[in-house]
Amino acid sequence: MNLANKITISRIILVPFLISFLFLPGKWGIVISFFIFVLACLSDWVDGYVARKNSQITTMGKIMDPVADKVLVYSMLICFVYLHIVPFWMVIILIARDFLVMALRVEVAFRKVILTPTFTAKFKTVLEYGVILFSFFYMFFSISYSVSFLKVAIYLSMSLTLVFAIVSAVQYLLEGRRILVK
Repeated sequence: MNLANKITISRIILVPFLISFLFLPGKWGIVISFFIFVLACLSDWVDGYVARKNSQITTMGKIMDPVADKVLVYSMLICFVYLHIVPFWMVIILIARDFLVMALRVEVAFRKVILTPTFTAKFKTVLEYGVILFSFFYMFFSISYSVSFLKVAIYLSMSLTLVFAIVSAVQYLLEGRRILVK
């Protein structure tokens, strides 16, 4: 296993710590969880950089990187649904979209083709990270005047995320159809 893949796997390993600290009483758990999340986000960029720089792009990396992203993002979004910060129905749509895309990836993988992430899908992931950051800020400042602004920011960024999720799903379905019809 190369360094890039180890970094990707470390993102998954960070998730239980991220969640555990998030639910500790007091603000310090939230602060620690926030920094673990930031570290995990940075690892997403670092693993891609290391893979490209060292010519270590592998099939495992192409598959595990999006899986690690999903584990990280959906673990956090589900926690924020539980904490009544993020709307449940929006998270369900995102999860359903990703199951659909993952099923398509598996199907085309049987034909020896790897569907690489589109720009739209990558931007969707960035937006998801933004929703999570807004949710952390909401938790930090939940006793101040910023709460209503942050709730609106969370809802708007989730809405934008859904738009990019749907557009990227259509892109994947069109690409998958092109591959599967051959």
